[in-house]
Amino acid sequence: MGNFSSLIAFSFLFLLKIYAKDFSDFDKYQGKLERKIIEEKIRTFLIKDGEAKNYFELKEDAFILYDREKREEYVLQLKKEESSSLEEKKRESLSGIKIAIDPGHFGGKYAKLEERYIEMDPLEVSISAQFDEGTLAYLTALHLKELLEKEGAIVLISKDGIGMGVHEQDFFDWLKENPHLWSSQLPLPTLFRKYFNPLDLKARAAKINAFNPDATVIIHFNAHHTEPDLSSNSYPTEANFNLVFVPGAFNGNELGEQENRYEFLRLVASQDLFQSKTLSQIILNSFSEILRIPVVKESDGAGYLSRLCLKVDEGIYARNLVMTRLVHGPLCYGETLIQNNFQESQILNEKDDSIAGIPCSSRLKEVASAYFLGLKFFFLSK
Repeated sequence: MGNFSSLIAFSFLFLLKIYAKDFSDFDKYQGKLERKIIEEKIRTFLIKDGEAKNYFELKEDAFILYDREKREEYVLQLKKEESSSLEEKKRESLSGIKIAIDPGHFGGKYAKLEERYIEMDPLEVSISAQFDEGTLAYLTALHLKELLEKEGAIVLISKDGIGMGVHEQDFFDWLKENPHLWSSQLPLPTLFRKYFNPLDLKARAAKINAFNPDATVIIHFNAHHTEPDLSSNSYPTEANFNLVFVPGAFNGNELGEQENRYEFLRLVASQDLFQSKTLSQIILNSFSEILRIPVVKESDGAGYLSRLCLKVDEGIYARNLVMTRLVHGPLCYGETLIQNNFQESQILNEKDDSIAGIPCSSRLKEVASAYFLGLKFFFLSK
């Protein structure tokens, strides 16, 4: 019996070691970071609620990360003397630059399950409109890839087609292997979004990180709730705006997980936050210029921005989404246009152009061009 207990204990410790994050990844930052820079990151990007402060301490000479039991998990020694940062050499072209594109959501056959579709009643708008965000994002990604590759960039699109994810299993195959969820009586959209989609998002992030891109853009189209009892999938709004997300806005519950503390420390130590802000600001400006739609403002009534995010700048919000947290390197998580806007829904519903032989709205090529020009300026204007 004693041998069996020892075997169980050994197996448990072995599994912990497999799934534990290796904080020695951050040893390369020892003695290289200034306290004031870390202070700025914490103040501007990283902390959404007071409970999160229980997991770290910033001293004069060190940044200390704590686990749930308030034990030291990692100590990052800080630089003793300030020094000027080196200027990056300006690039001449996009040739050889690696860019990852993640088209948000699945679309196609899964659009209704993930509840990311627009279906306007012709009585509410001038004509009926039926389209889904996943399809819009994927076609936009295809055109952006074409634009970037013509300039010599090396491009990865995280998923391979409309209605496809990155997780190794299809949703229904996965559900068959989880009968306790199948028999839970929860609606299929809830099972898809709450249990399956997080697995797919983690698979997307892992695929992108393995590619090791110089920058990542995460393409989403937005929707706006104007009436609490009416779905934005089918209820039109007058609002139309652009915004972008960058990493950050951790709360205490999230930092209770070691995986999240690892990513928190990465953002503290690396340049990912500042570079993401710069990239996102440039792309947001490109959205406004190319799409002729303004940046979100407080009067638009997007209340989730104050509840879930930290405002970094006009139209730029730190938000702790799976993709903003897990994808490494500079990133821009774009939320362009309001799909259920009266006029925008009609424009996005048009089939006046095509991408990869698929009929679509020419508006998607404008969105792709906005990302493209933003990326080009980010890399070539340094």
